[in-house]
Formats: sequence, structure tokens, C-alpha cells
Amino acid sequence: MASTPPAAPVFAPFTPGTVHHPLAAPPGPVRPAADEVRVRYPTRLNAMALQPGAIAGDNHLIYDAGEVVFSVARHHHVHVRRREPGAGLLLDPGVRRPELVTHAALIMCAALGVEPDLAIGVDSDPLPVHAGFGSSSSLIAAVAATVNHLYGCPVDRADLLPYLTGNHGEEHGSRPGLLTPVQCIGGSAASGLYPGGVQVVAGRSTVVLSAPVPDHLSLVIGVPRALEERPTDELMAAEVAHFDRFRATGERWSPTIAFRMLHEAMPAALRGDLAPLGSLVFDYRFRMGSIENCSFSHPGLTALAGEVESLWHEKAATVLALSSVGPAFFALTDDPDRCAGRFAELDMDVVHARPHNGTYEETESVR
Repeated sequence: MASTPPAAPVFAPFTPGTVHHPLAAPPGPVRPAADEVRVRYPTRLNAMALQPGAIAGDNHLIYDAGEVVFSVARHHHVHVRRREPGAGLLLDPGVRRPELVTHAALIMCAALGVEPDLAIGVDSDPLPVHAGFGSSSSLIAAVAATVNHLYGCPVDRADLLPYLTGNHGEEHGSRPGLLTPVQCIGGSAASGLYPGGVQVVAGRSTVVLSAPVPDHLSLVIGVPRALEERPTDELMAAEVAHFDRFRATGERWSPTIAFRMLHEAMPAALRGDLAPLGSLVFDYRFRMGSIENCSFSHPGLTALAGEVESLWHEKAATVLALSSVGPAFFALTDDPDRCAGRFAELDMDVVHARPHNGTYEETESVR
């Protein structure tokens, strides 16, 4: 009798450029539209998940949790230049996260059916890693979108978004040169591919709402000064230990979240009113157990949230949330000074940013 093969390890590492889920609709033969392009790609803040239970577990890089994201005018600046056939991939020596840039370039070239004969440079606006900004997934999206742009964007954004989420990885940490799977829902890529400062991503990385953020609102972000940058494999191990909490929150609250999102938050957002969305986000984070679920990301996170919460009761913020699993908190507000002052009082570094209501932008090209 044949023996049962051993189970694959949870979140097994892989080499950059590995394609786990091929593009659903390959574009066919493509030709470059330019010799080089420069693009700036926004980052994002993740206000909430729609079905947090779907985050838990190793689902082979397919996660249908959904999320609400705010696009932020803090950018990755990517420069991609064609090289001679057979020259291969060359990264600028200043690239700070070469495994991610390499992965993005290789999977995009695989989708296009072209050889990765490219020179790539990246300069990113400063953001802390593993703090809730989606810096890894937005970097991958930025590089992939720039390569796609070099070839005239033959891969449609509706196909590119699930392709990127289904092939996402981040630096492993204890095993240099490898990536580890990390749950990617699609908000980082969507923030640059779709217009609108606020977006709702649902189902299989599908943008179901994209709306502008009113001009009078700005973003204030607080990052604990005591933040300790931890490797991805360590953070993932800590998160796995909390998976039961994510599942329990999803089982209890996902019907309520879905109803309020569909019938209250989304219609109001389309009319320019983000208050119902802000109310739902606050309840999700501060009343439905989300912050407790994410407490692995930073010592004392739950206590810090209790102090941050006063901004909501003082009506200082239209949206107040932890971003992703934290530990960064953010406020979408018309009173940035009050929010910044509160974050500073709580020993947090303060970042001011504007919502980004557009898509990624080509800043220069050579035809």
C-alpha cells in the first residue's frame, strides 16, 4: 500500500520568481511600448478586513478576506529600462529590498511571456517595515505595474490584481534569499491600479467600490517609537498562534460587517460621506476583537488602543483604525493637529500624509 506523503509545511518558503498561480488570461505576444519608464506608485493603509476568519490558515496564497483601504501619497518611485536580449535582470545597487524587486520583475515577465532583460531602480518614500503600511505588497505591485507599463499595459488591472495577490511573498528572515507566503488580500495593488482614495476589495481580489476622499480630510499616522522590526517568519509564527481568534471574530461578526458595508457604508461613501464607513471601521477594530487579534504585532498594543480611542469619542477623526495588524494607528481627519498631538503624547512617531485619489502615475518615459 502506498504511503501517504508528508504534509507540506505551513507557509513553506519559496524562491523569488516562483509563480504559484499563473495569469488567468495570458496576453499573447507583446512588444515593449518604450525603452524605459518611470512610475510613482502609492502605498496604502488597511482599515479593516471584511471576513477576518478568511485570513487564518495557509490557503496556498489565495485569501478572500476582503478589506477596506485608503490610498496614501507616499510612493515607490520605480525606474525600469530595457536591456539587450540575453542581458538578464540587473538591479540598481541602491535597491533596499532586492528579493521583492526581483520577485516582482520575474513574475511579471512570466505573465507577459518575455525574458527579464531589464534594469530596475527603486526609491521609496520612507516607511517603517512590518508596521501596517503594506510596504512589501505595494513595492511588488509597483515594480510589476511598471514592467507591465513598459509593454503598454497588456495585462488588464482586473487580471493583474489577483495575479499579484496569488503570488505574493515577503523576505523570509532566517533564510536569506527566500520568500515566505504572507496573506495578501489585494489592497496594496488596488491602491495604485484603481482610482479613489478609499477602496473596498472583496472576494477574489475584486474592487467593488472606489471613491474619492474629500479634500478637507487628511491622514495622520502614529507609529510606536518602541517598534521593533521583526523578521517575517517570526511575525507569521506569532500570527499563526492567533488564528483561532481571527476565525472566531469572522464567525461572529462577518454577517454584520457585510450588511453594514453593503447597505450603509458603501452607498454613503459614493455620496461623499465617509461617516458610516468610519463607524463600521471603529466598531470592527475597537469593539469586535480585531485589535486583540492583532496584539501579537506589538507589546502593549491593546492598552495603546485604549488610549488612542479617545480621538473617536472626541469626534476628532472620521476614521480611526489600526492599519492591517499594526502596530501603526491612523486617523482620517479634518483636525490633524489634535490627532498628531494625541499620537505624540502616546510616544508615537507621527507621519502626516495626503490621501491619493488617483492611480499610479507615469512620471517619465523614453519611447
